[in-house]
Amino acid sequence: MAVLEQSVTEGADAIAELLTAELAELLDADMTARWRIRREQYLPRVLLLRHDNRIVAAALVSSRPATAALKIVDLWCCEAPALTPMLDAVVAMARQARAAVVKWEIRDDAGLPEAARSRGFVETQPRAHPDPGVGGYALWLTPLPHTEPRYYAQSTEFTCGAVAGLLAAELVGRPGFSGDLRDRRLELDFWRTASNFPACEPVGLAVAVQRHLGADRRVEVALDTEDPLLIDEFSGFDREFRIELQSDSRQHAADLGVTVRGDRVEIAEVAERISVGEIALLLITQTPMHGQNEPHWITAHASDGQTLVVVQDPWLDRPGGETWVDAHDLPIRLADLDRMCRWGRDEHRGVVFVAPE
Repeated sequence: MAVLEQSVTEGADAIAELLTAELAELLDADMTARWRIRREQYLPRVLLLRHDNRIVAAALVSSRPATAALKIVDLWCCEAPALTPMLDAVVAMARQARAAVVKWEIRDDAGLPEAARSRGFVETQPRAHPDPGVGGYALWLTPLPHTEPRYYAQSTEFTCGAVAGLLAAELVGRPGFSGDLRDRRLELDFWRTASNFPACEPVGLAVAVQRHLGADRRVEVALDTEDPLLIDEFSGFDREFRIELQSDSRQHAADLGVTVRGDRVEIAEVAERISVGEIALLLITQTPMHGQNEPHWITAHASDGQTLVVVQDPWLDRPGGETWVDAHDLPIRLADLDRMCRWGRDEHRGVVFVAPE
């Protein structure tokens, strides 16, 4: 194909203007609606390729901050030959941003173009509760062989710990999600056993995981404080009740043989242990990824032991345009994970390790 001129439009406002101007007659109604979603938190950009001042290809891409992934939300071409240079432009952008993976969110009725398949894009694993009509594909730019889990999104605002724990169980060969309507009941039942109402604190979550796995699996907590966590918003009886629950969880941990270490675990140790087969449940702040200082649990299931950790995040920002493709098999660099893996005014770190056998 002839030499193409490339341009990049950044930001939700600029993209909205583009949709009323140069792209107004090119995109169909469904695609236009997706491109109008305000994804400002997720660094939206539109790449355009032109030939003789005519747009021949356009791609909307986004990235969660503090992650090493770039996602193609949509890609439009006026003709098939324009697809290859557009894919090359997207991959070049991803490499410049030090992304470890390029994901492509494709409507199920479209399928993956052969030009993408020949470049190494592969379909991601089936997910337990899919977004209707949304398929996912990935091109790993940084090779990191690992077992890819299924994706399951938390069904409430407060059951992230339960989903993280059940996914860890599934990854070490114990019963987890089945991919049908029983999953939500399992999620809620597990949350009841782990909850500090409504959040799950590290020791209580570890106790619930140990009980679910059985005595032949090793669970360990690294928590650099003996003070109760996740109670800042409570007072009076509500606060004292949760403090008592956390004290009770520590007693149950001792009874079950769950190790509770009181030092601050380094992210380098977390990555190294994951790289040799352990699963880590990480208590994080959502500020780096979503701009919201809220506690959250994610499941770290793969790592090269040096630069990247791969996680499953059960939470999606659907109003911000996210689908399961954003939160599934998500690589994070260790420096970003270090900023993320802390909570509260004193930035305590809570990690639950689950051994494979």
